[in-house]
Amino acid sequence: MKIGEFSKKNNVTQDTIRHYIDMGLLVAEKQGWQYKFSEEDSCDIEKITMLKQLDFSLTEIQEILCFNRIGGEKTDEFRDFYLSLLERKKEQNLKEQQRCKEIDFLLKDRINELKRYGISEKKRLGFPLSSTGLLYCPCCKQALEISDGIVEKSMLIEATVHCECGYIAVIEDGIYIDKKAVRKKIEIPSKKKFLEVTSPKFVNFMYNGTHTIIDYILNHGNSPKYIMELDNCVGRFLMQYIDYLPKGCTYVLICHDKDRITSVKDNLVQQHEHSNFIFFCCAMDQLPIAESSMDIIIDHWMSRIYAKSTNKSLLDIVSPFLKEEGLLTGAYPHIGTKSKDFINIPLELRDYFNKNRILERLDALYFSQLEVAEIGPVLENNPYIDMNDKEQYLMLYAGRKKSQIDNISTANEFERKRRQNLIS
Repeated sequence: MKIGEFSKKNNVTQDTIRHYIDMGLLVAEKQGWQYKFSEEDSCDIEKITMLKQLDFSLTEIQEILCFNRIGGEKTDEFRDFYLSLLERKKEQNLKEQQRCKEIDFLLKDRINELKRYGISEKKRLGFPLSSTGLLYCPCCKQALEISDGIVEKSMLIEATVHCECGYIAVIEDGIYIDKKAVRKKIEIPSKKKFLEVTSPKFVNFMYNGTHTIIDYILNHGNSPKYIMELDNCVGRFLMQYIDYLPKGCTYVLICHDKDRITSVKDNLVQQHEHSNFIFFCCAMDQLPIAESSMDIIIDHWMSRIYAKSTNKSLLDIVSPFLKEEGLLTGAYPHIGTKSKDFINIPLELRDYFNKNRILERLDALYFSQLEVAEIGPVLENNPYIDMNDKEQYLMLYAGRKKSQIDNISTANEFERKRRQNLIS
């Protein structure tokens, strides 16, 4: 019979039959360009199927069939050989059963552990009373007043926040909310959807950048009291850094999307022991905090995204909130200035995609560079990233805000050089 008929009779695909022939499991007669199959070949297919059911690999089946073809199935040598393989397979199967039981136990333990997060008694997170002195009006820069407060465990859960100039905000379920700044929800893909279209290379590109920033904080952070994260995907950096977060440190999160910041807060409530957080639902240029109050600011990919949506420099907005000698660390994606991708960027946005311009801006804001690294390039075709299908690099930066004395000295030096250039 031909291969098509043989395939149907034995319920095996033609590709599988050809593979068996290539391995020598089937010894079919070839006439011209076609194979001819006999009833003996059908018997071999039955043997192969039976041995596969016993969990023998094709290589092991090949060995069994070869021994059979040399010595014959009815010989003592073949029976002894086959029996030894069956006993070895049985022993392997018992070990595999034991391994499966151990895996099953570990799986059940892990499943129960994760389920306990959802059913355990939830703690509440609110605005720390110890941090209310940070609250300053974003309009007139005066200290804000708090009224009608509900306090639990030294945290404000509900309150009204107001200023004599007319500014008003609320604290609801522990979240500080400027209702004028709350925007409609921006659709961001779930991590599952993002990973479906993202290459491992790009994931590692992001991951390496995040952990370089963590190293910068650990090396230069100096026991921070307040850390402020700037991230378009609020809390993304925190979830990588949280195991390193100092116990007495208060971590500030900002987002204009109430649902997203509530989701981050709920996750922290259920799965993490740290309790010192401030959740702001407001615009970046309306942060209601005192100047020179943050020990560390983390600019995690946010400056470029903010510039693209507002055409404003986020660094100009947030640098006044950093203390003298405070640490700024950030991840700044950029494009090679000689590439076609860079030339196609609108002129008004090019500075935000230019590594040298970013460094010049940081220098102009009186940051002294501590560490700078660069990773990349990567080329990623991904609808969820704004530099889709562009070859990009990532600059990792750590710098310390200079003191006023250093600022004056730097400004004087700048003026001296300017005058010197004018004279020459």
